Amino acid sequence: MAGNSSLLTDERRRQYREEGYFVAPGLLATAEVEAIRREISAIVDRHPDVPPDLIQMEPAVARGEVTPASKELGVRKLFHMAVHNDFFRRLAFHPGMVEIAIGLLGPDVKLFQTMLLMKPPHFGTPKVWHQDNAYFQVRPSDVLGFWVACDETTPANGCMHVVPGSHRQGIQPHDTSRGDLGLIVEPPEKDVVALPMKPGDALVFHGEICHFTPDNTTGRRRRALQYHYASSRCAWKDPERRMIQGADLFECAAGEDSAAMQHNCSVSDHLNASQFMGHDKNRHIKLRLEPQNQLVQFPRGDRVQPG
Repeated sequence: MAGNSSLLTDERRRQYREEGYFVAPGLLATAEVEAIRREISAIVDRHPDVPPDLIQMEPAVARGEVTPASKELGVRKLFHMAVHNDFFRRLAFHPGMVEIAIGLLGPDVKLFQTMLLMKPPHFGTPKVWHQDNAYFQVRPSDVLGFWVACDETTPANGCMHVVPGSHRQGIQPHDTSRGDLGLIVEPPEKDVVALPMKPGDALVFHGEICHFTPDNTTGRRRRALQYHYASSRCAWKDPERRMIQGADLFECAAGEDSAAMQHNCSVSDHLNASQFMGHDKNRHIKLRLEPQNQLVQFPRGDRVQPG
């Protein structure tokens, strides 16, 4: 999207280009955050009568070492929500997220991944230092994430930490020695920036910036919504691989070349942005949904006006 908008200013473009991230305060309204929280509870209340990939429990809870105060407080993350849940599928078309995604990646973008990172009080585990495209392995690296705080986040309860500019160094060596796929060499503390946020604030970050979240040692919740979008020009680095080694986060169907990623949509429809939290009914974008691999394409030429 050419030029400035209320969400994607020249300064934010510069920061994203040079530092690999920026924070958009209040990208989601209070009512939208509250709706997300309600939907989380509704999904967890249906457990175990949900798809097996939708809910992952905290390891200590799964092992029976910890008994949380409620089932929801034992959940580590929700995954593939846009595949399994209409509310989170509609949320992919939030005008603010779409505006930023197409403004930074170009008019042809796809929804690449959806997660809710729950990090419950007292025993929410850390996420090791990593780069998301070390999991995804797509080229070019035109992938970005939205990390939206659904609670107040601080260093004590597991806010996001980043290394500004690290996205310009390419993918660094990773291994699984700490459990999850993570950086072999962690960044020096002097290079790290902690990003406390309020509910509704959104971190917009490049797919190759180094980032991590510490454990939650407090009695407060720290839920965060994470959506990744990618340019439709992206293709798998190794099209023969069905799964990235060591990754428990990524289950999109691999083995597609860039042409297939652009043209194999099986459902076409229109989604009015007013279907999510009452946005201007005149705003709309074209939907092409691929249910099997959770990719949503906004075809060339469609636009969402600034919110």
